Amino acid sequence: LLEYVKCDLPLEELCSKVTMAGLEVEGITPVNQIPDGIVAAKILERTPHPNSDHMSICRVFDGREELQIVCGAPNCDAGKTVPCARIGTVFDTPEGAFTIKKAKLRGVESFGMLCAADEIGVGNDHDGLLILPDDILPGSTLEKLFPPDWMIEMEVTPNRPDWLSHWGVARDIAALTGAAAALPTVVVPADNSMEKIQDLVTVEAGDLCKRYIGRVIENVKVAESPEWLKERLRSVGLRPINNVVDVTNFVLMELGQPLHAFDRDLLNGGRVVVRRAKDGESIRTLDGSELELASRHLVIADAEKPMALAGVMGGEYSGVNDNTTTVLLESAVFDPSNIRATSRELGISSDSSYRFERGVDFEGALFAAERAVQLICELSGGTPAAPAVDIFAERPVQPEILCRFNRIRSLLGIDIDNNGIMNILTALGCRINGTGADACTVVPPSYRGDLYREVDLAEEVLRIYGLDKIEDKPVASKSCAPIANDRYMAIQQWRDSLIALGFDECLHYTLVKDASARRDPRFDVEKDLVMLKNPLSNDQARLKPSLWGEMLETAERNISRRNLDLRLFEIGRAFCANPERFPEERMAAIILLTGSRHPERFGKEREETYTLEDLAGVVAEWFKSRRIADWSFEPADDPRFRKNHALAVKVDGVIIGNMGEVAEDFVASWRT
Repeated sequence: LLEYVKCDLPLEELCSKVTMAGLEVEGITPVNQIPDGIVAAKILERTPHPNSDHMSICRVFDGREELQIVCGAPNCDAGKTVPCARIGTVFDTPEGAFTIKKAKLRGVESFGMLCAADEIGVGNDHDGLLILPDDILPGSTLEKLFPPDWMIEMEVTPNRPDWLSHWGVARDIAALTGAAAALPTVVVPADNSMEKIQDLVTVEAGDLCKRYIGRVIENVKVAESPEWLKERLRSVGLRPINNVVDVTNFVLMELGQPLHAFDRDLLNGGRVVVRRAKDGESIRTLDGSELELASRHLVIADAEKPMALAGVMGGEYSGVNDNTTTVLLESAVFDPSNIRATSRELGISSDSSYRFERGVDFEGALFAAERAVQLICELSGGTPAAPAVDIFAERPVQPEILCRFNRIRSLLGIDIDNNGIMNILTALGCRINGTGADACTVVPPSYRGDLYREVDLAEEVLRIYGLDKIEDKPVASKSCAPIANDRYMAIQQWRDSLIALGFDECLHYTLVKDASARRDPRFDVEKDLVMLKNPLSNDQARLKPSLWGEMLETAERNISRRNLDLRLFEIGRAFCANPERFPEERMAAIILLTGSRHPERFGKEREETYTLEDLAGVVAEWFKSRRIADWSFEPADDPRFRKNHALAVKVDGVIIGNMGEVAEDFVASWRT
C-alpha cells in the first residue's frame, strides 16, 4: 500500500482514520515477523537417517560453524540455502511458545531446525523447506528478503468497488491525509507491428460486454515468477503459478481490474469471440467444474467453442502453461448484473466475478492492460505483437452534479468554506466545472459510479472532513401529537397483550421458499402467490401469502428437537397477487398452541394437552385485554383444520379469521 501513497502516519492512526471514513478495518495481522535467531544456512551434505526412512542428517553451515541437524523435509538437498533456527530461538505459536534446544531424534543428535515458510511466518507453505536465493550469505538474517509487514483486513461496502484494489484504497488515504499518491510509470515496449491484428476480437453481445481490450504478446517464456512478485501474491492469500498468470493476479489486486491470459495457440482461429452461450453448450472451468450453459450466459469463445466463462473463470484448456509462447491478454468491462446472475446460478465465484458484479472502471481497463503488458514483457522476455484492439460501443458519460455550497453545509451541519468543499471533492478525483459564488458543477471520476446526486457529494465531503469534527449541539424538541396517534402503536399493543398472556413471538422472513408459500391451501398457486422476478435464492422466491407456512415450519423444527410445549405468535405482513381474494398487502396475526397445558407440573395434569377450547379462551382474553366487546365464535369449514374442529372468529359481526385443530395432512410427517 505504501508503494502507492507516501503516508507516514502510524499504522493504528491510519487504520482509525480510514475506518472513520467508511472503509472499516476489521483486523491487523503481523506478517514476516521472523523470530530472532533465524539465519540463512547452506546445506553442505545430506545423508540418510539410519533409523528413519523419511528423515535425513544434514551438515549445514550457519555462517559461524558447521552444525548437524536432523530434518524430515523432502527437499533438504546439499547445496541449497534455507532458513535455520539456531539453538535458543523462541517460536510463538497459538499453542504457546517453545524454544529450539539440542535434541536427539531417533538416536541422532540435532543442533537446530531447518524451517519451512510457515514455520518462520513468511507464508503458508509447509510442503518442504523454504529455499532461499543462492546469493544470500550463510549467517545473514532474512529481514531484507522478508521485511516486517502488516496485513490489513478491510470490509468493503458493495457500493465502493473502487476500494477492491490497493490503488483504490491509496487514493482515499491520499485524500484523507494529504499524502502524495501515484501509480508506477507504465512504459510498454514497442510493437513488432504498427497495424492491429485483424479479427483478433469479435464482440457479438455488446449489451453484456461494454468494452473488450485484446493484446497479443509474442516470444513469451513462461517460468517461475521472481520472489518479489510471489511474495506480493502470497501476502494477500494468492498462490503463485507462473510469471504470466501471476502478473494478471498482481494487476487485479493493484488496480482492481480483472484480466485473463489466453494461450493464443490453443484458440482455434487464433481469435476470441465475445458472445452468448448456446443452449446446452458446456465448458470445463479451471477449477475442474463441468458447466452446462444457456443463452443467458456470456462466454469468451474461439472460432468453435467456449474458452472462458466471461467475467467469472477461464476454461481448463485455454490458460497459459509451460509451453505457451504467445499470449492473448484480455481486459474487459462486463455487465455487472449478468455476471452476478451467472455466478449465482452456476454456483461458481472468483476474485474476478466479485469485482465484475460490483462494476469495474471503464476508463481504467486500458491502463490495467498496459500495466500487465509491461510486467509480462519484463518478466518473460515477450514483446507486443501489435497495438491493442479496443472495442466498445460508446464511452459512458459521467453525470454533472450541481453542488450548492450552502446546501452541503445545511445537510452536514458543519462550517466549511466553499474552497474546502471543492478541495475535498478535487482530492477524491472529481472535476470541478462552472464555479460560482454559490455553487459549482461536479463531474465524478469514472471509478465512482456511486456519485450521482448532491447528497452523495455531501457524504463525501463529510467522510474526508471527519465525522469526529462534528460538534455536539443541543436539540430542541416538542410534542406534535399524542403517542396514541402513532400508526404502529396499536400493533405494538396487540403484540404486548399476547406476550402478557405467556406467548413467545416469532419473526419470519417476508420472502419464503415456494414450498412454504404453497402450504396454505386457500391460495391458488398461479393466481394468488407473488413470485419474485429475480430472487436471490430459491429459499427467498415468494412473498408469503399468509403466516401459516412459516409458523408450521417453526413448530415442526421445535417438535423434532423435542421442544414440545409451545405458545407462539406472529404479527406481520402477508401478500396476495389477487386482490379479489385478499388485499394485496395486509397485516395478519397467527397464534399456535401445542403440547402440555401444564408443563410445569408433574402429576396427571402434565399429560393434559391443549384443545380448541384453550385456543378460544386465549383469543377471548386477548380481545378483552384490548377492550373489544362485540366478538363471537361460530363453526367453520376450513381446509387447514380438522372437520368439525374449526371456529370462525367474528368481530362486530365480520369474520376476521379462523382457528382450529390443524388437519392431519399438515402434521403427518412430523417426528418427535
